[in-house]
Amino acid sequence: MHKLFVITILDDPDSVARAVRGIATVAQYTEIRDTSTFRATVPDTIYDDTVECFGRDVDWTWPTSHSGEGLDFSTGLYKRMYEAKDQKRVIACALSHFRLWKKCVELDEPIVILEHDARFIREFDKSNFDDVNWGAVGLNDPRGNTRKGRRFHDLVASCGEGIHRVPIIDEPTDPPLPMGLAGNSAYAIKPAFAKKLLQEVKRVGMWPNDAIMCRQLFPMDLKVAYPYYTNIEEGISTTTDI
Repeated sequence: MHKLFVITILDDPDSVARAVRGIATVAQYTEIRDTSTFRATVPDTIYDDTVECFGRDVDWTWPTSHSGEGLDFSTGLYKRMYEAKDQKRVIACALSHFRLWKKCVELDEPIVILEHDARFIREFDKSNFDDVNWGAVGLNDPRGNTRKGRRFHDLVASCGEGIHRVPIIDEPTDPPLPMGLAGNSAYAIKPAFAKKLLQEVKRVGMWPNDAIMCRQLFPMDLKVAYPYYTNIEEGISTTTDI
């Protein structure tokens, strides 16, 4: 992995400042030197970025209100609205990741993707990723950054150091919500897996990126690194809080 991209809202000074701080930790803790900001999709660019990414418009099929929640029969997953003041920002966030998945396919090499508030917190050992049996590896501490983050952490930590499958955090009696990486804020991804993800988006429609990239749809591809390499800087979320 030689390239790292930081998703950044380029006309938002706070987003840019957070990205700069994140890039400083990349320089401090990794040997990755090909690091750049990546223009985030914003509500006004959703249509153009969708067509640029997929060659056509793709419907957003995840519920934007509680009335649309329920079981998706094509996948067997339960779709629950993401709590956000502006649902268009949820769509824009997902599309930023989709566009980077396309970039990964075009580059034909693994890349690292960070959201602008992700921070490296320890030395990044690329040799940990030599195992060929992964599609994406989450780098982020789940505690406070994803649903049932403490349980996620306890299950991963019990496996010890290394690269492990994303854990099953729900009980059999829980709704079958997608289980993926810890917020999708920081991860490495391979081009073959990025291609599969984009094909799935075309099949089921656009979902939040951490919902489409889930263990249920891709049971063998999703892994998580422990100890974690990144955490999230505290602050206002540009996806849920604005």
